[in-house]
Amino acid sequence: MHRIFALLIITSVLVTGCSSARYVSRNQEQGIIAIPSTSTWPVDHREKAMELMQAHFPQGYVIEKEEEFVIGTETQNHTDVHAHEIGNSNIFLGGETTHTTTTDKTEWRITYRRANNPRVSSLPEQGSVQ
Repeated sequence: MHRIFALLIITSVLVTGCSSARYVSRNQEQGIIAIPSTSTWPVDHREKAMELMQAHFPQGYVIEKEEEFVIGTETQNHTDVHAHEIGNSNIFLGGETTHTTTTDKTEWRITYRRANNPRVSSLPEQGSVQ
């Protein structure tokens, strides 16, 4: 029983990695939190984001906007070698085809503000925690 429990904990750490909710920027009136775009069980990234918003504004907060945000690209190459199998050996036919796929890497961003303040100007889309 203890082995199964330990295995589940180790697996969840490996699957989720270091990704979690994080502040993109924040000040006394508002903030932006980023979470991974995909949900990775058993970690609920949105729940972590809500914990950060609650910690920032314990008296309450209002979510102004949520959006998927492109943070970079990821390129993958796949090469097919043209060969023909004869018996137990492959005969190289003199060619290869390389396929390149580039996709956007994204994260989910939540813009929020203090609950008791009217809407304020937007924070910059990128920045460091203040």
